[in-house]
Amino acid sequence: MLKNALLVMLFITTSTLALSQGTIRGIVKDYTTNDPIPFAKVKAKQGGSVKGGDVTDFDGSYSISVPGGKYTLVFSSTEGHIDQETAEISVVNGEVNVWDMILTKDSSVLEVKGVTVVAIKERPGTSQEEVDKQREKAEGTQDGVGRDQMKKTGAGNAAEGISMAPGISVEGGKRVYVRGLGDRYTKTILNGIEIPGLDPDRNAVQLDIFPSTVIDNITVYKTFLPNLTGEFTGGLVDITTRDFPAERILYWKGGLGYNTQATFNSNYIGYDGGSMDFLGIDDGTRALPFSKFTVIPDAASSDNAGLETILRTFNPQMATTTKGTFMDQNYAFNIGNQFNKVTKDSSKITYGYNFVFNYRNNYRLYEGAQFNEFRKQPEFDQNLLFRDRTSLGTVSENNVLWSTLIGQSLKFKRRNKISLTLFHTQNGTSSGSYVVQENFDTNPAVILKDALQYTQRSISTANLSGLHYLDTASKWRLDWKLTPTIANVSDPDLRSTTIEENTELGDTVYLLAQSVGAEIRRIYRNLREFDGVGRMDLTYDFMQWDSLGSTIKFGFMNTNKRRSFSTYDLNFSQDNMTVFSDDPDWYFQNDVLWSVAADSGIVVKGQEEPANNFEASINVIGAYIMNDLPITKRFKATYGARLEHALYQYTGQNNLGTEVFNDSTTLNQFSLLPSVNLVYKIEKDEDSARRRRVTNWRMAYTQTVARPSFREKSIANIFDPIQGRRYNGNMDLVQTTIHNADLRWEYFFGRVELLSASGFYKRFINPIEVTTLRKNPRDVQPINAGVAEVFGAEVEMRKSIGFNDPKKPWRSFVLGANFTYVVSRVDMNQVLVDDGNNGEITQKEDREQHARTGETIGDYRPMFGQSPYIVNGFLTFQNDSLSNGKFGLIMNVSYNVQGKRLAVIGVGQLPDVWEQPFHSLNFKASFRFGESQQWKGSIAAQNVLLNTRRRSYESYGDKEALEATLGSLTDSEYIDQRLYDSFYEGITVTASISCTISGKKAKKKK
Repeated sequence: MLKNALLVMLFITTSTLALSQGTIRGIVKDYTTNDPIPFAKVKAKQGGSVKGGDVTDFDGSYSISVPGGKYTLVFSSTEGHIDQETAEISVVNGEVNVWDMILTKDSSVLEVKGVTVVAIKERPGTSQEEVDKQREKAEGTQDGVGRDQMKKTGAGNAAEGISMAPGISVEGGKRVYVRGLGDRYTKTILNGIEIPGLDPDRNAVQLDIFPSTVIDNITVYKTFLPNLTGEFTGGLVDITTRDFPAERILYWKGGLGYNTQATFNSNYIGYDGGSMDFLGIDDGTRALPFSKFTVIPDAASSDNAGLETILRTFNPQMATTTKGTFMDQNYAFNIGNQFNKVTKDSSKITYGYNFVFNYRNNYRLYEGAQFNEFRKQPEFDQNLLFRDRTSLGTVSENNVLWSTLIGQSLKFKRRNKISLTLFHTQNGTSSGSYVVQENFDTNPAVILKDALQYTQRSISTANLSGLHYLDTASKWRLDWKLTPTIANVSDPDLRSTTIEENTELGDTVYLLAQSVGAEIRRIYRNLREFDGVGRMDLTYDFMQWDSLGSTIKFGFMNTNKRRSFSTYDLNFSQDNMTVFSDDPDWYFQNDVLWSVAADSGIVVKGQEEPANNFEASINVIGAYIMNDLPITKRFKATYGARLEHALYQYTGQNNLGTEVFNDSTTLNQFSLLPSVNLVYKIEKDEDSARRRRVTNWRMAYTQTVARPSFREKSIANIFDPIQGRRYNGNMDLVQTTIHNADLRWEYFFGRVELLSASGFYKRFINPIEVTTLRKNPRDVQPINAGVAEVFGAEVEMRKSIGFNDPKKPWRSFVLGANFTYVVSRVDMNQVLVDDGNNGEITQKEDREQHARTGETIGDYRPMFGQSPYIVNGFLTFQNDSLSNGKFGLIMNVSYNVQGKRLAVIGVGQLPDVWEQPFHSLNFKASFRFGESQQWKGSIAAQNVLLNTRRRSYESYGDKEALEATLGSLTDSEYIDQRLYDSFYEGITVTASISCTISGKKAKKKK
C-alpha cells in the first residue's frame, strides 16, 4: 500500500490535473465540538443536477473538481447533523475556492444566525476563536495561539506569537518560560516530538528560529497528561507546523532594521572572520591549523625546531577592531500547495507540500557593559559590600540565523496519512569584547581584556509520522513518529588576551603576569549530539454507559541522546621577554613569537583538558495508559499514568585523573507518574441576545520529573572568556521529582472573549539550582537544593471593544491582559553547600556564619530562577474593510514584565545575585493593500521604554550603609551601584514588506 501511495505522490507532483477545471476545497467540522466530521457527503449541484462530489476523510477534508461555472454545495453527514446548502458559488477554471463548513445538530443555531449555512473563510484551528474552542474542550489546562492570531498581532516568529499567553515570559526574545519558572522547567517540542535547541543544554528551544509562516498553532500545556513527556513542570510548549495548504500559497518578505546602539555605529567592534560568516558557517578560517594530536615542542628542549613553525600557523589577529555595520536584515520565502486525485476504486489521494526559508542577520552593541564582583566584609558589623572586581567595556555581537523547512504529506484511502518534515536551522554568532578590569582587595591589578569568539550552531531533524484509522468505524487510531536529529555546536579559535597595565613606578608598563590572571589563550571546542526519538500511540473511541463518547489511549516513546564534547586549550606565555605591549596583535608578530635564534618570545603549550572531553548518553523509555471518561454530560475525568526509565552513562575523567568514568552508569531510575484531570462544564447555547457561553471548572493532580542535562551531570569546566567565569558540572546531581496541583475557572463568551482564574501548587524534591563556589567566586555549579515549594495564581482577560458588531467581526479592538503571582520558597535546612574545607554544611548554617550584626536568617529563601510575578498586556486594532475592502490595518501594542528573580545563589562572603525586572514595550503596525490585500507593509519597534538588562547583588544593610556615604538612593540607583552584569541594547525599529499570493489566476480568454 505504501509503495503504491509513494508512486502516486510522484505522479501527482507532476500532474496538471487542476489546470482545466476549478476546485472547491475545504474542511467540515462540528459546530459544538470543533472536531472534523469524517465521511460527510459533499455535492456540487448546478441547475438541480449533481456535477461533482466527494466524501470527507478523517480530517474532515474534501475536494471537488468541476468545470468553471456557478454551483451550490450541499453538505450532509451520517452523525445527525442538519443538511446544509450554500449560496451560489462561482468557480473559475484553474482557481481554488476554499469553502470550510461548520455543521450543527441544533436547528436553533441556524435560526439564530438567520442563515442556512455556517461557512467560514478562515481555516479552522488557526483563528483565535477556533483555538479557544480547542482550549475549551481540552483534557487538561492549556493555552495557545493560532496562525490567524499571530497574523493579527504582527508576530514574526513563534516567540513573538506566544508572548502574550497567560503566565508566559520570553527571555531575550528567544526562550519561553512558563509561570515564571526557569528554563529547566519549560519543555519545547515540535509536532509532538522533542528536539534539541541551538543551545542543547537548555530545555527551552530557541523559539525565534520558527517563523510564523511555518506555524499552524502553538499550544502551551500547563497540566501534565500521561501521553506527554514526563519532564514537565511549569509547562510544555508544542509547536505544530503547517500541514496541507488549502490552496497554492506563495509568500515572500524582506525587511530592514535599525538598532540605536549598533546600526552604522563607528564604535562597533569585531574581527575578520571567514567568507561564509553571512551564512552562519565558518569556512575553516578559524580551524586549528594543525592536528590536536601534534606534540608541541618545549622551547627549553633540545628538539625545539618545530615550535617556530607551529607558532606561525596561527591567525595573528587577537584584538578587536572597529568595523562598519549595516542594518539588520530579515527575509522569508514560503511556497506550498496540495493536489488531489481520485483513483479507479473511488478512493482519494491527496498530496501536499510546504517549503519555507527564513533568514535573519543583526548586529548588537553593548557599550558600557559591566561585569562586577562584590563581597561581604569579614567584619560582621560591617554591612557595606566591598568591590572585589569591576569590569567595564564594550561587547558586540553579530548574529546570523537561517532555517528551512520542507514538509510533505500524503493522505490515501481516506483513512491514512504519512508526513515527512525536514527542518534545518543554522546559527553563527561572532562576538567581540574589550574590557578594562580592575581587581581590588584580592590581588590588586588593572587588566586589559580582549576576547574574540565565534559560535556555530546547527540542528538538522527529520520527522516521519503516520496516522491510520484501523477499522471502518474509525474507532481505532494509530499515530507513530520517528525523529532523528543531529545537533552541532562549535567554538573554533576562541581567542582571549588579558594584559596587566602597571603604573606602580610612575610610567605605564604592560606585563604578562599570570599571578594576576594575565594570559593569552586560544580554545577550540566542539559538541556533537545525536537524538533519536520514536513514539507510537493507539487510541480507541467507545461509548460509555450513558452513551457518551469516551477514549482510551496507550502507547510508548523512546528517546536516546548521545553527546560527544571536546576541548583543546592552548596557553601562550612569554619566555625570556622584557618588553610587552597593550596591543594583543603585537604578541603574534613574527619578530615577537619565539625563535631558535633569539631564544626568547611567545611560546605555546597545548593540551586537551580531560574534564572537558567526554562522551555521554541518555536513554529515556516511557509507556502510558490514559482514559478520557465523561462521568456525566457535564463532568469529565481524564486519568492515567506514565512509567519512565532513565539511564545516563558517562565516559571521561577529571583533570587530575582521580575520577575516571568508562561508560559508567550515573543515573538509573524508574519513575511512575500519575495524572488526574477533572473538568466540570456548564454550557449555554447561543440565542438572539448572546453568543454561546461555556464555563469550565478544572482541577488536576499530577507528578512529573526534571532531569539534569549533559553539561550539569558531568565533570566539565567550561570557560566563558568574555565574562571571565567558569561553569562546573556536578556528577552527584539526581533528578527532581515534582508534585503538581492545579485549579482553574474559565469562562468563554463572545467571539474571542474570555475570563479565567487559576491557582497552582508545586512541590519540588531535589530541585537543581546554580550556586557560586566558595573557593572561586567566578565559578558556578548546579546543586540539588533539598525541597522547594511554589504557590501561584493566574488571572486572564480578553475582550473585544469598540466595533463588536457580529456582522463585522473583522473590525474590532481586542484588549488582553494577564497577571501571574507566585510565591516560592526553598528550605535552606535541607540544602548542602561546600564549607570551604572539603566538607559540607547546610545553606542556613552557611548564611548564619556570615550574617551581619542584627540580620536574622530564616529557614526559607526564594527558589532559583523563579519570578514572583509576570504581567502581560496587549491591545490590537484590526480593520480589514478600509476603502471598501481594498485596504486593511492592524496595530498591536504589547507589554511584558516579570519580577526580579534569584539568578546566582551566594555562599560564604558572596551575596546573592538578582535579575532585575525588564519592562518590554513593543509596537507593530501593518497595512495591507492590493487587489486582494496581498501586499503588507509593516513597521515595528522593540524596547520602546529603553530598558537595560541588569543583574545585581543584594545584601542585608548594604543599601543603608551605601546611602550613609552617597546620600539617598532610589532602588534603580542602588542597583546600578551593585551590578553583577549589565547590558543596554537600545531600541530596534524594523520595517518590512511582504506579498502573499494565494490560489492560481485563470488565464484570460482572448
